[in-house]
Amino acid sequence: MEREALRETLARLHAELEEAGPIDRALRADLERALDEIREVVEQPPAEPEPSLRTRLEALALHFEQSHPLLTEALGGVVRALAAMGI
Repeated sequence: MEREALRETLARLHAELEEAGPIDRALRADLERALDEIREVVEQPPAEPEPSLRTRLEALALHFEQSHPLLTEALGGVVRALAAMGI
């Protein structure tokens, strides 16, 4: 169930990202890398998940907080879903 909730949250985040408008190229690249890592965790969780993934997502959310509040909210949902999975 947790994996399905994370998949749904990722889908919402992806939709928000598409509608967010202009985003700094470097921040977008960081977010895309983090999303790729999350997809890997969802599809085949590694023996020991990378502990910095959640930390990096939280930092990205802070960068988007002022300019893209809906994207920040979606990122927060991903962070919460990862935490619920123990990642």
